[in-house]
Order: sequence, then C-alpha cells, then structure tokens
Amino acid sequence: MNEAKYRSCVGALIFNQNNQVLICKRSSKKKTAVGKWQFPQGGVEVEKNEDYYVAVQREIKEEVGLEPSIDTLKYVSKLQNPLSYIYEDSPKSRSGGHIGQMIHWYLFYLPNDLIKTVNLNVEEEPEFEECKWFGFEEFINNNEMIVPFKKDMLHSLFLESQPIINHYLESVIDSSPPKQLSQ
Repeated sequence: MNEAKYRSCVGALIFNQNNQVLICKRSSKKKTAVGKWQFPQGGVEVEKNEDYYVAVQREIKEEVGLEPSIDTLKYVSKLQNPLSYIYEDSPKSRSGGHIGQMIHWYLFYLPNDLIKTVNLNVEEEPEFEECKWFGFEEFINNNEMIVPFKKDMLHSLFLESQPIINHYLESVIDSSPPKQLSQ
C-alpha cells in the first residue's frame, strides 16, 4: 500500500466496563458525513513531525474534551498496524489529494459514568454534537449510523480490538477487591 496516497491519521477507540464504545455524532455544521456516528479521530501534523500518541491525545482533547489520565481516561494499547479506508468517489471528501486515510488506532478505557466529563465545545467549531455509549458490534452493523465507505475498516477495527478490550476488562474485573458476603 502506498502510504503517501493516504492521509496519516490517529483514532481513539474509547470503551467502558460494559464493553461499549464511545461514539460521536458528526455536527450538522460539517461538510461531510453530517449526522453519522464515528470515533474521535483526525490527522497527524506530519509537517511538524508530530508523534502519533501526541496526535491522538490532541484529537481526544479537541473533539471530546478529555485528557488521558490514570484516574479517568486510561491508555490501554495501540493496534499493531494502522487500518485504512478509501474515500467515497466524492471531491468533497478528498483531502490534500489523498485517496483515503490510514489510521493508527489507540485504545482507551473510560469508566461508564465518566461520560459526563465529555465536553464537545472545546473547539470553536465542534466536530460532534452528541456522544454516547453503544455496543461496538451493533454500531458497525448499523448502516444508518456509519459512513458506508468506512464499514470494512470498522469491521477490522472490531476484530483486532476485541481481544485487547476483553483481556483488559477481564484483568480489571479480576483485580477488583472481593465483595463482602452478607450473612
């Protein structure tokens, strides 16, 4: 795959203890994919030699107002290889002569109740107008919610991330203190 033809991007797959993912509805003020749901993602500032992890932190802060922390949004893992998709055949969705995007995916854990800390108004022109927890598999199979040309990439993301998410959730559950049994 010729990487120069793809826009270099990062994506944040944020999940909770119920094995749901944080999905966000694109703002009605955006030019493309209005009203479709997606994960926080965006371009890497290649001309500034921006590190991918720094880029994903920046995108999370800009789009949903969260910052990785040991107490809130916990970094879990990075997928070994980036995933890509090709833009639909529309000049509006092409950026800088690229044919698509190559996304380096990072996985983060956010406790369910901390969704209330999401702030969609960090930027002057917000990317999203709503966020919610949703079942990952249900999301990628809902053609009304997703951008059609991202479907294959989302399916690959699901297959590659699920073992990591499951392992993390099992370790979190196993490490919680035992509950007192009532007598």
